[in-house]
Amino acid sequence: MKNRLFIAICTALVMASCTTPRNFNYLRDLQNGQQMDITIDGTIRLQPNDQLTVVVKSKDPLMGNLFNKTLTTQITQGSVMGNSYISPYTVSKQGTIDFPVIGEIHVGGMTRQEVETTIKQELQKEQLKDANVTVELQNLTYTVTGEVNTPGVYKIEKDKLTLFEALGQAHDLGVYGKRDSIMVIRTENNKRTTYVVSLNSSKDLFNSEAYYIHQNDIIYVKPNDVKARQSTANGNETRSISFWMSIVSVLTTVAILVFK
Repeated sequence: MKNRLFIAICTALVMASCTTPRNFNYLRDLQNGQQMDITIDGTIRLQPNDQLTVVVKSKDPLMGNLFNKTLTTQITQGSVMGNSYISPYTVSKQGTIDFPVIGEIHVGGMTRQEVETTIKQELQKEQLKDANVTVELQNLTYTVTGEVNTPGVYKIEKDKLTLFEALGQAHDLGVYGKRDSIMVIRTENNKRTTYVVSLNSSKDLFNSEAYYIHQNDIIYVKPNDVKARQSTANGNETRSISFWMSIVSVLTTVAILVFK
């Protein structure tokens, strides 16, 4: 009887220790060849205090340069020296920029391509029919903090940035990162919204507004239960519900093996 009980306990403990954590793998519900409709656009749209550069080109360089906000890097003894660069525009609280000759143009809530189209149309009204307009976003950033390998502030350098790409810039989650409840805090229109998404579920992630990262987003990766226990004064004294459920599961398995 003692030998049988000993074997049963060892078997149950091995079974418990060999179990792969269910929340460790990403997108575990995806199947080979599975297709999903894209329901969220996610393109970056301009907000107050965002900065953008606008470059206007024309067959007539003098006409094109009339609309370019160009500054020089150095002025020495009354002569201009060094390279020139395009000075950025800052979107006002009203969502506008003050463009040369044209005046105020509303760009708030627009994508980069929409701003290009709007400025080109305004230039055509000023008889610059062949204008080529290029708009680039300048100071857009997001923050990654918590259980990632390289927390920090990162630049947004494309029109669409996914949560996976943003976490990749931070060199992915650490081993203690909680993958089933990533928090994204977003500020828009003077309102702060919190999204909680799971990297384990494709349905949860791809349908979330937080799948695409916006400027000024804060991505917070929570510590898992193991890290939380380690952060207490005595980790052995603090046990989670999942820990006690594991103990009950092991004891139940032992009982079944012994008394069946």
